[in-house]
Formats: sequence, structure tokens, C-alpha cells
Amino acid sequence: MGKERTKGEKEIRAANAETLKFYKSVVSATLVVYAVVRWFLGFSWFHVFMSISAATTLSLTYGSMSSAAAGGTDLNMEGGITDYLKDILLVTAGVTILSLFSDYCWYLWLIIPLFALGKLWTGIIKPWIFAPAPEEPANMGQDQGGPRKGMRQTKQRKNVGGSTGAGQPMSAFNLR
Repeated sequence: MGKERTKGEKEIRAANAETLKFYKSVVSATLVVYAVVRWFLGFSWFHVFMSISAATTLSLTYGSMSSAAAGGTDLNMEGGITDYLKDILLVTAGVTILSLFSDYCWYLWLIIPLFALGKLWTGIIKPWIFAPAPEEPANMGQDQGGPRKGMRQTKQRKNVGGSTGAGQPMSAFNLR
């Protein structure tokens, strides 16, 4: 098998332009259909608030996608942040259209933060909380020779430092 061919900059720009065109039409169609149908069905302050929230979410998400494309990011790349942006845009558009049938469909919008919490839990919080404690070496508190080697080293340091006096034996407790 040969090496997998990568996209060039021109191909990425062309694909990004097509992707942005598609999502712009999704955003436009969603907002126009919702506004027209709501105009005929009637609306309350709740509908005004939710439509403004949906329009803000759609425009911010589309703006983030277009700025990522302007920076050279491939919008069609699998596993990137743009996948999440596309999902947010499509879920918001779907919930907005479904809310024309019932106001309870706005609750479906909670899928987005619930998914984000699930990703946060499985990717960051759970591994951090339930991570096994790091292995401690068996001789963590002791040197290789144990406590006796430490006493020998103390005696040797005192001998090097000077004499202990005439005829007195060297002791670990001799502080002179």
C-alpha cells in the first residue's frame, strides 16, 4: 500500500467553502422557517427569548467555524473541534424546527451540555479521581545500607572534620 495522499491548501479551502455554504443555508433556512411559522402561529415572550437564544447560538457557532476556516483549519477533518461545532449547529437547528410542534422540544437542547459534561467526566474528572496512586519504591525512606550505614557515614564525617581529643574513642554521640 502506498502513502495516504494528504489534502493541499487549495483543496482544503474549496472543501471549507462548500462546508460553510451548506451550514450557512442550514442556519438561514432554520431562522426563516421558524420566524415565518411562529408569525402565523403566534408567539409569546418565551418564544421570543428562545428564538433569540437559538439565533445567537447558530450565529456564534457559524462564526467560529468560519474563523477556523479562515485560519486554515480543515472543517471536514475527523475528531477536531469543528466536529463539535457542526454538531452544536445541527442540534440547535433541529431543536428550533422541532419546537414549532411543541414547546417541550426545547428541552432537547439540553443534550449539548449533557454531552459536554459526559466528555468532561470521562476525559478529565474520572481519570483524575480514580487514577491509581503512583507506585512508591520499597526503600523510599531508607538509603541503600539502612540506618547502620547512616551512622557509619556520620562517624566518618566526624573523623574527617578533626580529632576527637587525646585518647578518647570516637562515638556517634560525641559532639566535640
